[in-house]
Formats: sequence, structure tokens, C-alpha cells
Amino acid sequence: MDPIITAAVTSFVTTVATNSSKAPLQTLDDLWYLAFGKINHLAELKRAKYEVATTEYKNLVSQKIIEIEEQNLQEPPMSVVGPALEASRFYIEEHELREMFANVIAASMDKSKSKMVHHSFVEIIKQLSPDDANNIQFFKERDNHPIAQFKMNFLQKNNSYLVLKTNVFIGTYPDIITGNENAASITNLERLGLVSISYEESYKDKSNYSIFKESSFYHGQAAILNPEISRIELGQGIIRLSPLGKTFIEVCL
Repeated sequence: MDPIITAAVTSFVTTVATNSSKAPLQTLDDLWYLAFGKINHLAELKRAKYEVATTEYKNLVSQKIIEIEEQNLQEPPMSVVGPALEASRFYIEEHELREMFANVIAASMDKSKSKMVHHSFVEIIKQLSPDDANNIQFFKERDNHPIAQFKMNFLQKNNSYLVLKTNVFIGTYPDIITGNENAASITNLERLGLVSISYEESYKDKSNYSIFKESSFYHGQAAILNPEISRIELGQGIIRLSPLGKTFIEVCL
């Protein structure tokens, strides 16, 4: 036990033995502060930050509702707005996701958009990370992008190969160093049904894949492999926005 806590406990026991009426409570209060004081302070800071974020969120939703044309304004279906409000409490400090929840709520109150609001959108947003939210933005202007796999081709084994890295998506990264850049995020977007990935097809214009071949990871692997035994190769693919993904972007972004 921490020496300070031990001393406080000893003090508490001694004070109780003196039958003083207020001293034991004061000692217990002191002991509580020693054990939890800093936690309480952090909790207060967190609470204050949450209250600011809540106010910003409320203003954001209100502004989006104000922008709806009056003839399109309707009562929102509770099956959408209820879960959206409940879920957004836990994501209120993450700007990208907060914006998505606000858009879902506003769209559910807009006759011109409400039919596009799929009930799964709330659950999808709950399972997005900030990186996922940033990556789905890339499909707002263009619904397909290059994606790649890094493979080790074994030349002496009938050209069999080992996939070193898969679902490599460049996104906002200027270079691919580990090969893991955005891989987990893109895999999650596929799992959620927002995108589809195919390595059975690729762009005719191979310049779309030049950034992968020029990457630090590609050159690093090429430098350490014995060219008589194996070599690094690129699996070229296309990642596309799914029909669900298109509707998700129209509503949530």
C-alpha cells in the first residue's frame, strides 16, 4: 500500500479510537482525496469538456434543421432519431462522427431525404473510427479508387506467392512505410458494406498504381530480397463505393 494512504488509514483508526465526532469524518475525507482526488479533478475537466461538446452538437443539429425548407419539415421517426441521439452521446467529442449523427437526425426530419435514411446508418456510424470517417470522404467526389496488395513471389516454386500486406489504401498518407496504412480502416468499411474490393480487376491506366510501386515499403522489400529466389510484386485492385455506401454518403456526409 502507498505510504501516504497507509498513514492516512492509521490516522483514521487512531481518530476513531478517541471518540471524536467530527475528526473521523474529516480524516476519511482526507483519505478519500488522497485516493481519488486527482481522479475527481480529471472527471471535472472531462465533464466540462463534454458540456462544451454537447452545446456545440445541439447548435449543429439546430442549424441543420433550420436549413430544411419549411414545406419539407416533418416529425422525425423515433426509430431513427431515438437511436441516433442515444448513440451520439458516446461520440460527441469526435467531430467527424458528431457531424454524421447530426446529418442523420436532420435528414430524418426532411421529407426530401427521409426515405434515404436507412436504419442501419446509426449502427454503422457507431462502428466507424475517425480514420474511417476520413477515408469514406474520399468516395464523395469519386466512387472508385486504386487499392493494392504487396506480394512476395517465390520464383523457384512455380511462381507461388505470399501476400505480405493487403487492402493498402493511400488516403491522406504521402508514402507507404509499413504497408498497414489505412488497411484496417478500409477492411472495416468493407465489413460494414460501404465499399467493395476486387483484385480480379484493375485500371487500364497503370499510373494509378505508381504511388504503391514508388513507396518506401515496396523499395524496402525489394532491397532485402534475393532476386534469384523471390521478388516483391504488386497486386492491383479497385475499391468501389457500394449502393449502401452511396446512400450513406448522401445522407451522412
